[in-house]
Order: sequence, then structure tokens, then C-alpha cells
Amino acid sequence: MTIEITRLAVDTCYWPLYEVEDGEWKLTYRPKEKLPIEEFLQPQGRFRHLFREENKHVIEELQAEVDRKWQQMLERCGEAE
Repeated sequence: MTIEITRLAVDTCYWPLYEVEDGEWKLTYRPKEKLPIEEFLQPQGRFRHLFREENKHVIEELQAEVDRKWQQMLERCGEAE
């Protein structure tokens, strides 16, 4: 499952793929469809507690942080939407 979870990390933009060469940032992979962070978290038992109703806000906050950092990455790479 390691490869699948790694792909989900990339497709949810939790783990963006990029390189920096001579100070120039370049996005090396952009998902065709950005998946919600739940897709990355759900297959991993260690995050099971986050799916309880009382912890729903944690997933929402994590999604907001991933979205914010993804937007920063796009801006650094000159690919802002």
C-alpha cells in the first residue's frame, strides 16, 4: 500500500513534487484532479480517529492548510491559478 498512499499524498497536494535549480522553483507534477485530503488519510489506520464527528474540524483545518501551501507552491513556480 506504500505506493498507493504515496500517490494519494501527491494527488491531494499534501506532498507536492517540485525541484529547485539555481533558485528557480519548478513544479514537476500537477494532479489532473486535486483530491481531498481525506483520500490520503482514510487508508491509514493511524488517522482513523480524525474521522470521528468530534474531530471533523481537524480534517477541515488540515485541508485548508494543504490548500494554502499548494497555492504558495503554485505562486513560487509561476503557475498561480
